[in-house]
Amino acid sequence: MERNKVLRLRGLRRYVAVTVIVFVVGLLISALATQVVAAQSPEEGEGVFGQTCAACHTIGGGVLVGPDLQGVTERREESWLMVQIQSPSVHQEQNDPISVSNREEFGLSMPDLGLTEEQVESVIAYLRTGEAAPRTIPGAFIPTLAAGLLTVVALTLFGLRLGRKRVEVRS
Repeated sequence: MERNKVLRLRGLRRYVAVTVIVFVVGLLISALATQVVAAQSPEEGEGVFGQTCAACHTIGGGVLVGPDLQGVTERREESWLMVQIQSPSVHQEQNDPISVSNREEFGLSMPDLGLTEEQVESVIAYLRTGEAAPRTIPGAFIPTLAAGLLTVVALTLFGLRLGRKRVEVRS
């Protein structure tokens, strides 16, 4: 009986270690996939937009999670756009009326995306072109989805392997 407990503990440690490793590898893959190459032109801005903005915004395609950005460069000053894209939390802290209105209308605030100044400038240059955004899945979703799926599978196997409950029925 003591030997069975030792074997179960070894198995438990192995499954926990594998689960932790899968989770950490998934996080690393996710982090690497979300790093975007610096961009300074409308073409490069299109790539940045596709990877970081297209999950919530369209250009002329209607509302998704956030507002449609068709014509945003005509409606807003470039300095406002720079702050809103690079660090929207600044506008939220200042209770900027446009930011407050968007938060009320869409039910959430825009997150800080960690873009560089050059990337933000290229996104604004792309928004000025007025071209519709590509309808693709942002690159960061696939590794994140894979990491989550692997973690769920590892935890399920862990539960199935070690979570057996023995029930004794007495009459």
